[in-house]
Amino acid sequence: MTLNHRALKHLLTAFLTLGWLTACAPAPQTVQEVFYVFGTEVRVEIVDAPQTKAERAIQGIEATFQQFNQDWHAWEKGGILGNINQAIATEQPITIADSVKRFILKSQTLAAESDYLFDPGIGQLIELWGFHSEDWHGPPPSKAAIQAWLKSRPSIRDIYFKGNTLYSRNPNVRLDFGGNAKGLALDLAINSLLAAGIQNAIVNIGGDMRIIGSKNPKSHQAWRIGIQDPDHPNTALARLQINGDESIVTSGTYQRYFEWKGKRYSHIINPNTGYPADHFISVTVIHPDATTADAAATALMIAGPSGWKKIARQMGITEAFMVDKNRQTYATPTIKKRLHLMTPTDS
Repeated sequence: MTLNHRALKHLLTAFLTLGWLTACAPAPQTVQEVFYVFGTEVRVEIVDAPQTKAERAIQGIEATFQQFNQDWHAWEKGGILGNINQAIATEQPITIADSVKRFILKSQTLAAESDYLFDPGIGQLIELWGFHSEDWHGPPPSKAAIQAWLKSRPSIRDIYFKGNTLYSRNPNVRLDFGGNAKGLALDLAINSLLAAGIQNAIVNIGGDMRIIGSKNPKSHQAWRIGIQDPDHPNTALARLQINGDESIVTSGTYQRYFEWKGKRYSHIINPNTGYPADHFISVTVIHPDATTADAAATALMIAGPSGWKKIARQMGITEAFMVDKNRQTYATPTIKKRLHLMTPTDS
């Protein structure tokens, strides 16, 4: 999950805050903090809450995120995930906390619903492509190496539990939750705000967001969010309004990649082929649960134009917006009703 600063320059966040809808009511008190974790910028904005309470809540989120990044880092040792992967590699059981078990079980359900296009058990394959480092430069792995991995085909479905003890049927499983860990972090952050009695806020991790309440609760002023054009980072391809409790997550082939001999290779890998997804360049999913939205965005990206509707239906996704490499757009009927595609005359 950690990117170096050079790579961060190329990280095109999926969403831009375009500005806020106008309203007659006075603007409520807003507390906003920015910090750096998960290899990207994190913004937390809390509206209409006492300043001390808001600042304390944001400090708690930052501390939680820093610990979360250490615990769930995909390739550094010493955290929860590192210990689990080491136990799997040595074919040893490992006892884990209830919260960790719940997340793994939820990820198994999401993986099954996606026909295992989203599969956090493919850490070896991600490492084979060189994305378990802070610098991605190629070359691509050999066909023989990919075929060897496919023959073993480790998967999160190989994980099972006896009580709180985790086992794996396949020692080649390496868990890597890069496909939905930021979603879990967003859910944890918003749940902590709600528990503190904060009703209006936005948590933004590198463009992936979960939003609660309103920008101005007194006037029910909505948040206005722009979906970034993957080819033109300084412009928005579409915009929509958020007012309530929703998560907005984007996966894009432009976010982490390397180029080799004139071809771009994305970090979003199809577990069925062993190669990067190459149909959609951007997938945006809206869902109340950020963990689900994050996993679904990855799965739909891999499913491509021919398979995304089936996967969306199985995962319970009713709001998704996709852009393919020819810049053709696809959208579910529900999101289409609220999405405003930008034109050159839009400001």
